[in-house]
Amino acid sequence: MLKPAASLGLIALVLGLSVWGISQDREAAPVEMAVLNEQNWDRFVPDGKEVDAIYGDIVLRNKYVTAVIAQPLASRNANMTVRTVGGCLLDFTARQQQSDQLSCFYPGQRVFPYSEWTITTPTEADVAITSTLERHGGAGAVTVTSHGSETRPTVKTTYSLAADSRILTVSSKFTHTAGSPIIVNLHDDMRIDGGKEDIVKAPNGTTDWYWVEDRYWQQAYGFRATGLRVQSNSDARRSALTYLANGDRDMVTLKAGESFELVRELACGANRMAAKAAFDVTDGKPVVSVHLTALDAAQRPVAEAQLNVKHEGSTIGVARTDDRGNVTLPLPPGDYELQATVNGQVIIKSSTLIVTGSGEQRHSLVASDYHPGTLRVAVVDKANGQGLPAKIEIIGQDGVPTPDFAPETAEFAVKNLRYAPHGEFTQDLQPGTYQLIVSHGPEYSAVFTNVEVKPGETTNFNTSLVRQVDTTGWISSDFHSHSSPSGDNTGSQLGRVLNLVCEHIEFAPCTEHNRITTYQPHIEELKISPFLSSVTGMELTGSPLPLNHQNAFPLHHHPHRQDGGGPQTDTDIERQMQRLAAWDNGSDKLIQQNHPDVGWLFYDRDGNGDPDGGYSESVALIDVMEIHPVDRILESSEADGVDTDEAKKNRIFKWLQLLNQGYRIPGVVNTDAHYNFHGSGWLRNWIACSTDDPAKIDPMEIVHASEEGRVIMSNGPFLRVQAQSGNGPQVTAGQDLRANGGKLQLEISVQCPDWHDIDIVFVLINGRSSPEHVFTRSTHPQLFPAEGAVRFATKLNLQLPTDAHLVVATGGTESTLGPVMGPSSGKTRPAALANPIFVDIDGNGFTPNKDTLGLPLPVKGD
Repeated sequence: MLKPAASLGLIALVLGLSVWGISQDREAAPVEMAVLNEQNWDRFVPDGKEVDAIYGDIVLRNKYVTAVIAQPLASRNANMTVRTVGGCLLDFTARQQQSDQLSCFYPGQRVFPYSEWTITTPTEADVAITSTLERHGGAGAVTVTSHGSETRPTVKTTYSLAADSRILTVSSKFTHTAGSPIIVNLHDDMRIDGGKEDIVKAPNGTTDWYWVEDRYWQQAYGFRATGLRVQSNSDARRSALTYLANGDRDMVTLKAGESFELVRELACGANRMAAKAAFDVTDGKPVVSVHLTALDAAQRPVAEAQLNVKHEGSTIGVARTDDRGNVTLPLPPGDYELQATVNGQVIIKSSTLIVTGSGEQRHSLVASDYHPGTLRVAVVDKANGQGLPAKIEIIGQDGVPTPDFAPETAEFAVKNLRYAPHGEFTQDLQPGTYQLIVSHGPEYSAVFTNVEVKPGETTNFNTSLVRQVDTTGWISSDFHSHSSPSGDNTGSQLGRVLNLVCEHIEFAPCTEHNRITTYQPHIEELKISPFLSSVTGMELTGSPLPLNHQNAFPLHHHPHRQDGGGPQTDTDIERQMQRLAAWDNGSDKLIQQNHPDVGWLFYDRDGNGDPDGGYSESVALIDVMEIHPVDRILESSEADGVDTDEAKKNRIFKWLQLLNQGYRIPGVVNTDAHYNFHGSGWLRNWIACSTDDPAKIDPMEIVHASEEGRVIMSNGPFLRVQAQSGNGPQVTAGQDLRANGGKLQLEISVQCPDWHDIDIVFVLINGRSSPEHVFTRSTHPQLFPAEGAVRFATKLNLQLPTDAHLVVATGGTESTLGPVMGPSSGKTRPAALANPIFVDIDGNGFTPNKDTLGLPLPVKGD
């Protein structure tokens, strides 16, 4: 029964017939084993944000769980940071609610390199595994072998599953064949990354079982060892497990000819209670299926309610209701306390749940003080009335709590944001007043408005956004983004694509670390190809860090193969760059140097502070180079230039020095976004393009325009720059201009939407500013219109005494991007700069002036 105790309402109770842990089928479904290949992939691969299976791995599953064991190859890596996974448990999830969140479980704590494997069925033993192997029957086992030596045991680790079992058994048999006695440590470890997740791990210490629970993505894991206790030591990424026998010994001594077997049992489920129930059923203990339906005060289902379940004062697990308000808690008989929250706010403070006997129980859990209303939003493009991808921030007003929908790794609802790929969403909220900030990137207006959500009512908010900034001939792009496949974060890739399209990024190559992959399935699933174009690519991330990072696109994607068919990293920067350039038979591709230490890369190869020529062979292969943060360009407008301390944090200044030395490497700025809360959108490149329709973008046109430097770098303002000498052709950023006698005209305009502004525009000639080429709102108000999207417009007549490169920049020295770009990036000053126009005044080609802008050329660390 369920007893109300503060903020509870009605209760319903129904007793059923079956215990949670006992199959209602008379005949158990078989155990299936299959080596993943092109023919069976869709049938066997599990679902989940952290799935890293590829062709050649083997699936072991029954009707309760799915496990993936990685092919035992020395080269088998899951991703950039989860490495050497051959023979290990790579993916593990419940079948009913598939949501793999395991990066890897390493039997033996990565000490034993597994190199062989076989399978066993009730009718076959030690069957060699081939690429087309499939078996099914009443049980199945996969055995991986690590061959020993005189100082290391031979290890046979067997993953076994029975048809009616809810647990995966992982046994390791250690055998010492010859030599002096050896010590075997009883250690495992695993990766489940929880840095930005709502993940809770068992407290460090010694217990009968160890657990990890992902409360948002709804997957939990349990680990125990037969006859041993589990000692854990966890951080946000890694969990080290040590198995203790009598006397707290975590090792065994093996003489020649002796063996020892360590047997673990692994469970998984939607929450910690489900993982624990799998062990209880295995042990013959009663488990009752408690079916709850969460209802608000008006008897409407409460979706996505988080239920914190306590027993004897301690939390034993957290479950979430589905879109109908339903959830099943597998619990042993006993007394429990429940607390319910929605969007981060408590709706039920405490409720007593009494579970008795065996069978099923059904309850309606009524939050009698919860009277939500519904917010329904529709956003259209004012020009055509069609739905427009939009980012909507929801902020509580007048004491109303701001909702917290989900962690930064999520998808359609992230923290207090809603991403609406077609401009529409519906959201239940606590009654009260909310501020809405509706946006679609810096080419569009933003809407700031308050709405009132009333109990039990639907508040409809329909709005339109105006495309205020004319970027005809240029498309917006971000060349550097990440999500969970990269291995250094756990953000959903679908969430990344939603973030990109709602921020009006029109071209975004997929650039996960050390893996060629694609955004295209998400684009097709969301039906957003009219708004976002993409291409396959990668970030090749070697060492030393942070220097040996390069993005490249397009690259040929080999789905479901190691690294997506991409090249391997190297500790030699030049060799890695050469390998990347030669990949795909030397195909035409854009190679981007990511966030470089400019001095180290160009001038100080050994990093000792003395110039030595740097990595010249790598530099020759760079097509574009990241030079953000973009607002550092504003320091170059000052009459006294950039000082030594400013230069250390100013990659743009070092790039200007490089231009003067004759390096002609276009600059780009990118977010390098890893998570989905305002992650993409606050930095972008506008690339010259023959089409303004994202669906018609030719990736190779973007590659070639970028190589030529026809790129405007910005965090918001849109800058147009054109130069002309006499009646000659007009040129723009990245192009060459022949100006006989040094005479030319420079045409500059800056546009902004209605939610940020600029107050300065300046021209750098060979990296230097001069007062006559610095225009501010206070000194030249006539050039800064008070109304409209055009915030600056002028034509300058220049007389150059020598060849020069011209960089035009703009920004807001007294303002920020503001709340549209979120609490962090919104604090940044608006800024934009164009890649240089190279002016040749004598017809002999552009000649750099070698000026170092008052400071020495940088070395490592400068």
